[in-house]
Amino acid sequence: MPPSFSTQAAGLLVPVFALRENHDLGIGDAVSMRAAIDFCAAQKFKVLQVLPVNETGGDNSPYNAISSVALEPALLRMSVEDVPGLIDEHLAALVDHDIREELGGPAVDYGRVKKLKHALLRLAFTHFENTATPAQRAEFEKFETANAGWLRPYTLFRTLLDRNHGDERWPLWNSAQRNPADAEKWLHSLPENEREELIAHSEFYGYVQWVAYRQWEKTKAYATSKGVQLMGDIPFGVSRYSADVWAHQDLFDLQWSGGAPPEKYFQTDPFTTRWGQNWGIPLYPWETHRQQNYDWWKRRVTGTCRVFHAFRIDHVLGFFRVYSFPWTPERNNEFINLSDEEAAHHTGGRLPRFIPRPDEPPASGEINAREGWVLLRMIQDAANDSIVVAEDLGMVPNYVRPLLLDLNIPGFTIPTFERNDSDRSYKSPKDYPSINLITYATHDHQPLAVFYDDLVKRWTGPSGDEGWHEIQRLMDFLGWKHEDAPRLFTDALHHRLMEVMFESPCWLAVMMITDLLGTQQRFNEPGVVGAGNWSQRLDRPLKAYLDDPSYATRVKGCTELIASTGRG
Repeated sequence: MPPSFSTQAAGLLVPVFALRENHDLGIGDAVSMRAAIDFCAAQKFKVLQVLPVNETGGDNSPYNAISSVALEPALLRMSVEDVPGLIDEHLAALVDHDIREELGGPAVDYGRVKKLKHALLRLAFTHFENTATPAQRAEFEKFETANAGWLRPYTLFRTLLDRNHGDERWPLWNSAQRNPADAEKWLHSLPENEREELIAHSEFYGYVQWVAYRQWEKTKAYATSKGVQLMGDIPFGVSRYSADVWAHQDLFDLQWSGGAPPEKYFQTDPFTTRWGQNWGIPLYPWETHRQQNYDWWKRRVTGTCRVFHAFRIDHVLGFFRVYSFPWTPERNNEFINLSDEEAAHHTGGRLPRFIPRPDEPPASGEINAREGWVLLRMIQDAANDSIVVAEDLGMVPNYVRPLLLDLNIPGFTIPTFERNDSDRSYKSPKDYPSINLITYATHDHQPLAVFYDDLVKRWTGPSGDEGWHEIQRLMDFLGWKHEDAPRLFTDALHHRLMEVMFESPCWLAVMMITDLLGTQQRFNEPGVVGAGNWSQRLDRPLKAYLDDPSYATRVKGCTELIASTGRG
């Protein structure tokens, strides 16, 4: 039965890694989510949205996962109650007060967190092997059997990744390890003791995924009991150095790197300004996927729906056509200052372009639309009763939003992007699509407090006229007099921004946690690579913000608005 979007609701976006609890291990986790669910239920948020929770690689980006199905072990709760085989002695041996203090900083120290949780899971697995009850063994074996299609290639990949000292670049591994068939032959050619050791190593990674799905499925059930829906996230692509690409090389085109074209909103560095965003993700030879009945995509969607009630498709535009680079991100610096002719000289005549084809002439766009419709319909069918939301931001072809409406898939409305071409004024909220998800910012955008501070700086700085015009446009959108524009991000301004969003006709109004609190933290800055991305944490547990008057006013004000606008 297709979902209905007639009942309006409010949602909260919080990256799992950003959650904080007293005495945690330096990162939010699947069980921390239960406190976030309680917070949402108390504040009348019906949806809790998170970023992808699949296992990440060395850059820790949830949008560059090394598996489309395996879950991130760093996001597991290390407690006796939540990890079969873990005992108090393991925790006492590896975790003390000093370690908790050291990991309690403002950002996730991924190197230390992953190493610590890996060590604890190792101890737990060994103990589990020796002490598991028949019921536990049966549950684990059932998980392995039911998930064998993706689990066996993944665990072998993870074993080989360790064997190659954590270097994810599998094309550089020993030639006998570069695909599953050869790797299996290589494994069985080893001396018995070495082979058995690697098989046990592989079994460990299967155990970790059993624990992960166990924790996340319980968290989903908890959310259901509290009347809160969890919304996950499926990125359009996966890492070219993922278990998926290694195991299914016929399903990926490694000659091109998917990304996004240059556009006015994301100009964070010279390369992005000149060429666009090069994400490095491989493309999909869709005909091959079709011949295999889209099994890989269906398995990916099914895995997500096991632990979430709904999911967002990140970069849905990729299902129609993908802006692609004939080089990987590692080479971006070579091209920053090159002309098109010079760049083509370095790539055998190829330049970044849309694949499989551009949207012009119109006949090409019509083909893109038809092919994208088929793919999204397949994802809807695989999702069954779960809600599918499409992130349709960026340079959006004119056929995409009518097509999403035809499929009954909500798109995104970001008021600051919804402008009238003639004078750059904001479009009226009453004209926003009722099916859509409305938000002021995703994880890729500035928080509202930063957005407004930047407007004020432009207003009071050298480009004062242009900045003042933008302030005026915002005041018109809010229904305020121009002269009432504050020079700071005030509680009154915060409240009015939320009020306009909640009063819109859009089905779901989502606040990023930073916008609920009015803080300036940023979880990701597109085009920028560094430790600051995907690591910023809240400075206290969610519930503790209600005890601080500087935050409580904003949170409680939003809760009242949710109730008064019928979204609670």
